[in-house]
Amino acid sequence: MKKIPNWIIISIVIALIVASKFIFFSKKEDKTSANKGKIKGPIGVNYFVAKPVAFANDVFATGKIGALNQIDILPEVSGKVIAIYFQEGETVTKGSLLIKLNDADLQAQLLKSKTLITLSEQKLERLKKLIAINGISQEEFDMQQNELNSLKADQAYIIAQIAKTTIIAPFTGIVGLKNISEGSFVSTISPIASLVQVKPLYVEFSVPEKYSSLFKKGIKVNFTSENGNQKELYPASIYAIEPRVDEVTKTIKARAMYTGNQTFYPGSFVKVFANLGETENALMIPTACVIPTLKGQKVFVSKNGIATEMLVKIGVRTETQIQIIDGLNSGDTILTTGLLSVKKDAQLKLLKSIN
Repeated sequence: MKKIPNWIIISIVIALIVASKFIFFSKKEDKTSANKGKIKGPIGVNYFVAKPVAFANDVFATGKIGALNQIDILPEVSGKVIAIYFQEGETVTKGSLLIKLNDADLQAQLLKSKTLITLSEQKLERLKKLIAINGISQEEFDMQQNELNSLKADQAYIIAQIAKTTIIAPFTGIVGLKNISEGSFVSTISPIASLVQVKPLYVEFSVPEKYSSLFKKGIKVNFTSENGNQKELYPASIYAIEPRVDEVTKTIKARAMYTGNQTFYPGSFVKVFANLGETENALMIPTACVIPTLKGQKVFVSKNGIATEMLVKIGVRTETQIQIIDGLNSGDTILTTGLLSVKKDAQLKLLKSIN
């Protein structure tokens, strides 16, 4: 028997493979196209029916305690400290003498100035008698008058320089730790101590820009110390609001006055709770219903069993709900599940209300 050449066998195998591909894959494509032609059933989703409710605008923020007045005590002139009249950590009243610098040279200049003024005044008195009998000209009298005025101006300057050697408390407060001793030489950049007014204090905090219409002076707030008993609330009242929005954080800063007896250190952090009033007929929906888009926010609404996209304008948030200011009406059915698979104009099957 004649042997079949190898190339014929290879050709037959290739032909069988190609034929099987057309047979099997064509059937698979027919099945796929048939599946595509089938109409899918409605998508099952849970829903929420929007309705107006009373909503309390409670705001929670982190703030800090601040002193109405606090300074670093610095001398206005350089000099040697000859007396310290305060004790570290004590309360001093407004106008109390705190520090005295050496002013011996200025006192000598003042004494000289007083002598020159006395002599000039005596000379002016003699010239007054002479001008009355036309013994001198008016010009000579005026020159002496100007000399006396100049000497008095020099004396006023010396007195002002002497006053700078005495440091007094500009307000009532507690003096901090001193950085000098008697005999020290200080300059205008040498901090002597701090002075802090500890009562009353203020609480400084910020709220988001969207609360600007509700944020007003006189609103009562409560705060609690992060270092102390966090269950105890302390009352304060807003007395000042920053008249602009921070460009970076988009928040508005405010200060609330605390007049209680509890001791707080300025600079310490607190938690602030503010009730900005209640909004009647607020349209609140679950936060999960809102989908961010390039144009803003949207929700899916079921209208006659068909999914409809609605662009909305949002307001304040809570942990679970968000206020809808515009875009929805009371009674609208908003989808809460299946938001990733639902498309516009998709058929829906409403399963469970989460109201």
